[in-house]
Amino acid sequence: MATIISTTEKDKAPARLTVEQLAKRFNCSVEGVYILTKKRLVKPLGNPPPNGTKYYARSYVERLEEDEAWLARMSDALVQYKRKKNHGDSEAGL
Repeated sequence: MATIISTTEKDKAPARLTVEQLAKRFNCSVEGVYILTKKRLVKPLGNPPPNGTKYYARSYVERLEEDEAWLARMSDALVQYKRKKNHGDSEAGL
């Protein structure tokens, strides 16, 4: 279920979102954002190093929030990761 954000809240949102802000927008954990990034379902701005701070474009995120097919892929990726992690698979993701 997508979070409904009013127009005034959207205007206050920064152009670059942090991992924490993105997790809140997608209603998932910070770990979930890292999984989505690794699976290339979301793309950070620029070319950050693996251990560097990652930012995501607000306009890009807004387009993704409106795409039902993408939301289904996102949900499937998170469920698949959790399933592998809970069953003790060594290749769970991260």
